[in-house]
Amino acid sequence: MAWIGPRSGRRWRAVWLAALGCGLGGVGAALAQTPPAASAQTGYADPGGLVTPCPRPTAAPPPAEAPAEPLKLLPINLPYALRLVNASNPTIALAQMRVEEAYAHLHQAQVAWLPNLWAGSNPDNLTFMPNYYVHNGILQNSRGQIFDVVKANAAFPVGAGLNLSIADAIFGPRIARDLVAAEQARSRVVTYNVQLDVALTYLDLLRAYGALAINAEILSKAELIFQSASAADREGLGKTTADANRARTELEILRQERIDLEAAAGVASARLAQLLLLEPSVDLLPADAQVLPIELVPTSAPLDELIGLGLTNRPELAEGRALVAAAQARWREEKTRPLIPNVQMAYYGSQFGGGIPALHDYGWRDDFMVQVNWELRNAGLGNLFASRASRAQYNEANLHVAEVRAEVGAEVSAAAKVVRARERELAPAQEAVRQAETMWERLQKAAFGLATGFGGRARRFDPLEPILAEQALHEARMRYLDAVIDYNRNQFRLFWAMGQPPLCALPQATALPVQVPVTPSPEPETKPAQENEMAPVPETPR
Repeated sequence: MAWIGPRSGRRWRAVWLAALGCGLGGVGAALAQTPPAASAQTGYADPGGLVTPCPRPTAAPPPAEAPAEPLKLLPINLPYALRLVNASNPTIALAQMRVEEAYAHLHQAQVAWLPNLWAGSNPDNLTFMPNYYVHNGILQNSRGQIFDVVKANAAFPVGAGLNLSIADAIFGPRIARDLVAAEQARSRVVTYNVQLDVALTYLDLLRAYGALAINAEILSKAELIFQSASAADREGLGKTTADANRARTELEILRQERIDLEAAAGVASARLAQLLLLEPSVDLLPADAQVLPIELVPTSAPLDELIGLGLTNRPELAEGRALVAAAQARWREEKTRPLIPNVQMAYYGSQFGGGIPALHDYGWRDDFMVQVNWELRNAGLGNLFASRASRAQYNEANLHVAEVRAEVGAEVSAAAKVVRARERELAPAQEAVRQAETMWERLQKAAFGLATGFGGRARRFDPLEPILAEQALHEARMRYLDAVIDYNRNQFRLFWAMGQPPLCALPQATALPVQVPVTPSPEPETKPAQENEMAPVPETPR
């Protein structure tokens, strides 16, 4: 770099000062300019007009009232649903396909002794007898001499090859056979679970429609109370001016409950349609004429006997035992692998030709090779740790079986105890409904206090008495319905927990006799009361 003298330095300083002045002037001009205004449509500055503004949303016109969508009703009962799910449910079909896959792996393991057939060249050894080979250059013979050679050969061999681990050939079919048994048991597990899900979902649907029937009865009674309260208020016979409001509140609460029950019925219908692979928009209706408690397993059977049946028949335990056998076979295979040889065989048959350098002198050629070897992986430590891993898997499988045994026992015990509790609950639930109906009939016969009282005087209307009677009847009926549905649900759970498919439960089902119907008989619909439509007040003798 040349040295810069005093004059040159002064010239460079002048240039720097001029450049600095220009830069500061540009910054000042930029600061003095008015920033571009933000677009009213985009909300940010766009001086170049590069962004196309989105149109502002305008108020949409009110939608026209769509015509009511016709309902797609499909009555269905539990036996038909359980038969249909076996034929249409994709989860069950998937489990069955896995069984077929396990069978294919078993057949594959059983033919491991057979050699591979090939034509063209051996895919396991591409360097021996390729289809075409050319060499041009030096080679070294066995004496170490270097010489120049040009040669070529061509062949189209066919043959057979076998690269077999005898340990895999011995233990592979055993392991595959145990895995087939495990998949078969797993397929039964899936089938039984789906059938149980269908049964429980159908009972949910039955419970929703039973609750709707109860709500319809109680709603008609609440409308009657509201009509009576409004009439009493109009005639000045009410206890307070809030009687009609209290009755109207109860009426609207019941209407809200009906909407919730309709939604619950829709959810249960959609879930059942999903399990049966039906059209999602269909509305399923339970075809049962009435709700009854059904007995699938006698509650008088000893609990230990029920648990023993569950431990014997549950497919989860059969699956676990098959997996234990497969893990044990793998462990034995890894322990004995270093002692069992591997066999490699290959046969080549080819029309072979070669020459220097052209191809000539074609003729048939046969080659056959066999070798046997014993292998210690990673100096034997690889075999040792593989054996330990297989032993750990065997212990895991045994622990899983113990876990499933405890789970099965708990499921059988819990379902049996709930069934017995719900069976004891049926008698007081029926008596509660009977007493609530009697209470309501007596109040209704007395016109809710508006009929003639003692001494020939008319009583004042008190809405609390009929409302409490209506609420008591409502609660008694709902608790009775819940007790019956829960009894049936746990009967199916107990039957399933004992290792039996729910589809086989219905032929031996027995309906328990009841004195009081679970759901009320349908009554003629009562026209909803309006403010200007009141029930007439019974005349009171003067």
